[in-house]
Amino acid sequence: MWELFDTPAFAPFAIAGLVLLILLAVEMLGFFFGGMSGFLDNLLPDALVDADFDADLSVDADTDLSLGLKALDWLYVGRIPTMILLILFIASFCIAGYVIQQLSFSVLGRYLSPWLASLDALVISFPLLKLVAALIYPIIPKDETTAISGDSLVGSSARILIGHASVGSPAQAKLTDKHGQTHYIMVEPDPDYRYAPKETTTITVSAPIEALDTVISAEDALVITKKVGERYLVKKV
Repeated sequence: MWELFDTPAFAPFAIAGLVLLILLAVEMLGFFFGGMSGFLDNLLPDALVDADFDADLSVDADTDLSLGLKALDWLYVGRIPTMILLILFIASFCIAGYVIQQLSFSVLGRYLSPWLASLDALVISFPLLKLVAALIYPIIPKDETTAISGDSLVGSSARILIGHASVGSPAQAKLTDKHGQTHYIMVEPDPDYRYAPKETTTITVSAPIEALDTVISAEDALVITKKVGERYLVKKV
């Protein structure tokens, strides 16, 4: 039994098993103190999070997703918490490696090169991960992942933390999404929404549009109107 951990042929898979144990320990601690799942989910591309494909359907060739994002969606990335998928992938790699080496020893009388066995295990682990993910996807609560897209923040309320923002000069704002997560984003006034200067109660027709107030500050209640690149446009409410 000890040779499974002490033999060089099994070294990549023994290391993978050790990493797996560490991740499981981290996730168990995270259950009580807050884990890495939310952090990993927030690293997902917005286009992948926006894609809402059913597990039993293949991704349509006409979708806007790139080939790489289609592959990630095929593996249920974005639909199952990323930490769970990472644990399943490492477990698949580890199991596939041990099985390959044992079969090689039984058939050929010797173990494969660790690099060759690792490559074979890597190839096998992807369809194995897909199979396991498809089995557990229906039973995982769908609100367990808190990954959201940047565009989904449109319509949310926000407040500038300090200073003020004007068109072309953004400031940092804070908001809380529907999952209760706090986000810090850069905002600037939406030029489609203009307001009278605070010292003026009426605006004459002849007043130039540049005279309208487009400065927002921490005192203003804001609503996000759209996402432009890495910035968000907001309007006062």
